[in-house]
Amino acid sequence: MNKVIVKINSKQKNDKQNTIKMKALANAYTKNGILYVIYKEKETSTMLKIQKDSLTLTRTGGVQQQQVFVEGKESVSDYITPYGNLKMKVKTHRLEIITGMKSTIKIDYALYINNSWQSDNELMIRLEPAN
Repeated sequence: MNKVIVKINSKQKNDKQNTIKMKALANAYTKNGILYVIYKEKETSTMLKIQKDSLTLTRTGGVQQQQVFVEGKESVSDYITPYGNLKMKVKTHRLEIITGMKSTIKIDYALYINNSWQSDNELMIRLEPAN
């Protein structure tokens, strides 16, 4: 298992644009050609499963969710919180995955909550060795 730094830049575009930046130390490993990256955000553990044409984001702990991003596809999941559950859907418009010593994942998608459009989003995830 390798230590990597995960840098996330998320832009939410609706009436106004919001940007969220996050950085975390993560564990990364490869199994059967699939890259797994695991990190913590407060009480929530997040696992990224990175394949050549998809990204699966799984959260457990404070919230529970599994979201799959595949270019040109829709993915529906339950977002489970202590305060209630939401039905989330993403329509992935673009997914670009570049792996190597430094990896970059770019995703453009539309977010729907309970079948109501919320925002168009740009998500960029960068992975780099922690050493």
